Amino acid sequence: MTRVSGCIRLKGLSEKLARALARALETEARNPPDPRRGRVEVHAEKDTLSICIDARDPSSARTLINAYLSLAAATFEAVEATGE
Repeated sequence: MTRVSGCIRLKGLSEKLARALARALETEARNPPDPRRGRVEVHAEKDTLSICIDARDPSSARTLINAYLSLAAATFEAVEATGE
């Protein structure tokens, strides 16, 4: 199998939003539904949210990326809707 690893960085966020997104995604990262697929680490650094993956294969990487970007988008929309 070919391992896949890398980071996606979302830049230009407010520091508050980056921290809120990291907190929301960190819960999922600590308790993944299928830990055999790979590992995810989430970090907030000033105006940037980093989602770093280490997956067992390309299919697992795609699944993890899609899941975490979907969670980030839903959290972003919820934060925007509340005016936070």
